[in-house]
Amino acid sequence: MTPAVRNALQRSLRTAFTERLPLKLAALFFAIVLWLVVSAEEPTQEIVNVRFTPALDSGVVVAGDLPSVRALVLGSGRELLKLYNAQPVIVRRVRTGMRDSVRVELGPADVDLPAGVNAVVRDVRPRVLTLRVQHVAPIAPADTATDVERPAP
Repeated sequence: MTPAVRNALQRSLRTAFTERLPLKLAALFFAIVLWLVVSAEEPTQEIVNVRFTPALDSGVVVAGDLPSVRALVLGSGRELLKLYNAQPVIVRRVRTGMRDSVRVELGPADVDLPAGVNAVVRDVRPRVLTLRVQHVAPIAPADTATDVERPAP
């Protein structure tokens, strides 16, 4: 390759990248925006944190920290982004009786997604929680059932 041909090639390559630079930057910007819009509508799945709130008998408190619960949620990217502002929640009525620990089984149907979120919960981890409870006041005889109940609608 002769020096004249090499200089001509370098010059044409340089002008290909620097000529009409504002138009090229605008095209790149719009391509990125279009990619973001389309990818936000594509179905995806995400693991999100879920707030577990046990409704305990009167005179009973949870000893220690509540366990962390996570859920696998399926939906569009736009819908899953809403879950970062409003966290899903599980509210369960737990009857402890006279026991010091209670076993609670969880499932996808227990997760309440915030209003306006169009997504589906596929799985919950862990499936079984063991809550250590502490009795701080006497329990009324009506509250001594040993079963775990779901809250009334």
